[in-house]
Amino acid sequence: MARKTSLALVTVGVLLAGCATPLQQCLYDAEQPAREIERTLSEEYATLSRGYSIERIRVPTMSMGVCGGPGGAAVPCARPDYDINEIHHRVDRDLVRERIALLERQLARERPRATAASAQCQATYPAG
Repeated sequence: MARKTSLALVTVGVLLAGCATPLQQCLYDAEQPAREIERTLSEEYATLSRGYSIERIRVPTMSMGVCGGPGGAAVPCARPDYDINEIHHRVDRDLVRERIALLERQLARERPRATAASAQCQATYPAG
């Protein structure tokens, strides 16, 4: 279910991306690497707090639905679907702390680059 929701959000995001102004698209692209590092850093902090990591696995299942039968009649049928299972893995907290420190250093390097790229976007597309 969570996979379907995220797929729907991605689809909506792609559709809306066509509506974004050139400035908005440029800013999004300029800030994307920093946002990705921040997201990963947030996950690592959560892993450290929990003491375990979470692996999500997409598992195929079958669900009952309605299909078109002979002559266009609606007939019950099984359709492929997917569930998401979570597997918890113990982590080495020292290793997670090292990854956090690395990500913080990467983010410190990336933020000035993103700021400069955003300023370039503003200069290139001043009207928005």
